[in-house]
Amino acid sequence: MLADKEDHPSKIVADGKAVYFVTGGTVASIEDGTNNIKRIDLSSGAASVVVKGGKLIPNEMLALDDRFLLWSDGGNILRVPKEGGTSEKIVANVAEPDQILFDRDNMYWLIWTGEGSPPQPIMFAPRNGGEARHLTDPQAPTSGFALDKDFVYWMTGGGIKKTARTGGEVTDVYRNPWKTPTLGLWHDADNFYFFQMNGKGHSGLMKLAKKTGQLTQLTPSINHTMELILDEENIYYFDYVPGKGSFGPVALMKVSKAGGDPVILDQGEAGWIKHLAVDQKHVYFTDISKVYALPK
Repeated sequence: MLADKEDHPSKIVADGKAVYFVTGGTVASIEDGTNNIKRIDLSSGAASVVVKGGKLIPNEMLALDDRFLLWSDGGNILRVPKEGGTSEKIVANVAEPDQILFDRDNMYWLIWTGEGSPPQPIMFAPRNGGEARHLTDPQAPTSGFALDKDFVYWMTGGGIKKTARTGGEVTDVYRNPWKTPTLGLWHDADNFYFFQMNGKGHSGLMKLAKKTGQLTQLTPSINHTMELILDEENIYYFDYVPGKGSFGPVALMKVSKAGGDPVILDQGEAGWIKHLAVDQKHVYFTDISKVYALPK
């Protein structure tokens, strides 16, 4: 365990030297002064506040580059030095950013959408800040996106779409052949990974080969309401403990990208569990009051 007695820790990211996580998110947190983003140094274990939210409530959009932690207050994108300091507003007056990625020149983000939300564009802006622009026309609600050297990809319930990193024509990468939706999107050099929901509201974890289009199910059961994260060899995710039912304990699991039987890394009673981060040695997650680190 890295930390205890935190105020509802949620989104977490890691870079091998430290972990960063959001706390608070309620009116009571404003009164208690715990609407913050915190940092734990992995060599010393020292904890510090890098963003003091105050009346602002940092949302669950966090990202790291070599120098900065990017975060949002739900209407702006800001950055702060990773060791702490003054936050700088780099993109102002944007609809609630949900996920963010960046390349050398630009940052790209999704606008948060929920069930029944209207279509929203994929957005981008210069990497160091500036005017927010539409990369695409409004798209069907998106649940994940990815970026490589040429294209931006995103997931809708009907499959994967892409456009050039500078915008332009939108084309299909993969069309979902089932009536139930596809959710989430992650990738590496060779494959896309996503959830395929079934008719009972559960999901399997799918792998789609980029070159051949071959679709493989890596595991038939995964909790699509919680995060998934990749490293070079494995995929880490949450699911209900096999045989214990949907009201039983939740397991942190991993499965090889090459396939094989999933492995349970840890399990316990569900309570505010959703978020994951990974570095070279550990996988990290949060619950209603704690921050955990487990060897991979």
